[in-house]
Amino acid sequence: MATIVVNGRITPAGKLEVDLPDGLPSGEVRVILELPQESDAAWTDEEIREMLKPSPKSGAEIAAMLDEMEPGYQHIEDSAAWVEEQRRKRSEEHRW
Repeated sequence: MATIVVNGRITPAGKLEVDLPDGLPSGEVRVILELPQESDAAWTDEEIREMLKPSPKSGAEIAAMLDEMEPGYQHIEDSAAWVEEQRRKRSEEHRW
């Protein structure tokens, strides 16, 4: 049995409407419905407004947040020099 994927819609009356391509032979078919998955994370309008509210931080607050964060690249004093060193190492690793 060949598989053809077409888009369709279910009407309020419970009828299935699909747009079939031209040239299909008449006869029995097997219909499989795939419904769009609904998200469990449906937010209310109020929740969305709350998430979109700006909450600016002062420089001191940002610095305090950075101090609390896991140390990542604080050991790098010159970021441009660090990037060049990484490029040099990679080019040495990947030489023919």
